[in-house]
Amino acid sequence: MTDERPGTTSLPAAGPVPVIPEIPAETTLLAGRIRELVEASVHTDVDGPDLREAAEHVAAAAALLRERTRDRPLLLSHVDGHQVSVHNPVEGPGNPLAPPMVGVKIDDSGATSSTALLGAAYEGPPGRVHGGWVASLLDHAVGRAVAVAGHPAMTVSLAVDYRRGTPHGAPLTINARFTGKEGRKVFATGEIVADGEVTAEASAILVTY
Repeated sequence: MTDERPGTTSLPAAGPVPVIPEIPAETTLLAGRIRELVEASVHTDVDGPDLREAAEHVAAAAALLRERTRDRPLLLSHVDGHQVSVHNPVEGPGNPLAPPMVGVKIDDSGATSSTALLGAAYEGPPGRVHGGWVASLLDHAVGRAVAVAGHPAMTVSLAVDYRRGTPHGAPLTINARFTGKEGRKVFATGEIVADGEVTAEASAILVTY
């Protein structure tokens, strides 16, 4: 039996956290269009005048968005009865930086599994995801796993073993598991799988809030 739901995000107390009943469709639409823009910008081969025209359009869009702003980014929303992070840079559907990492599944043992598809904008080595983003996916996954286990915590140590290059433009599965607790210290492991092969593994130490 598998429980499939968006990831639960637990945050340390730092003043009131803005929460909305659900993520507006326009928020995710905008983030998706910006992701498309970023991908187009790293692939484009148009000449200078077209680049300047595109830059002017982007500046106009930024000016429109700045007409009304919040003191803090919108952090949490409710999806299917669960809290999800709107602007998290790894899973946030409203954050154009996020791939995003989606579709969390929690099995009977409490292990979590999610998926991500990173484009060429995340490239490090040719055809491969930058190692920093590989670590980000794993860091987020182990954090989610310990939260699901009832021990929300912040990472203090993340050891990543890069087994092979992680491809961009291909579906990735990110698995993580809570492995133990000693006082405030929480332990977890994670892995990224592409086309049936583990590309990176991580072991983490986290500290509860």
